[in-house]
Amino acid sequence: MSRKRIVTLAVIVVLIVAAVVYFVVDPSSSRWMPRCIFLSLTGFKCPGCGSQRVIHALLHGDVALAAHYNAFLLGAIPVIGLYLINDYTPLRSRRLDHVLKHPATIATLVALMLAWWVLRNVYEL
Repeated sequence: MSRKRIVTLAVIVVLIVAAVVYFVVDPSSSRWMPRCIFLSLTGFKCPGCGSQRVIHALLHGDVALAAHYNAFLLGAIPVIGLYLINDYTPLRSRRLDHVLKHPATIATLVALMLAWWVLRNVYEL
């Protein structure tokens, strides 16, 4: 078995185990799930705050609750999926690759993330 195939299988196994853990354990009430260091130190939410709860809610089919925890991440999941599909599957498209890796695309995504970071703390989203 090739090294690439072993790594791919290992990643799949880790993702399945993580999905089972996040399905079974509610990060909101668990003591051993990691907490956001940025939030603990500053009292402000980072752009990723709520991501564990988003995963838990989505695994239980509750999209509205997931949006409540972190709407930006919920909207970013399809974009992250596009990047992963384009980079790690045979479905790679040169045109899509050019768009996804274009500096304007990256700058837009970073600007959106920074705007979310500020807005969620100003308006307590």
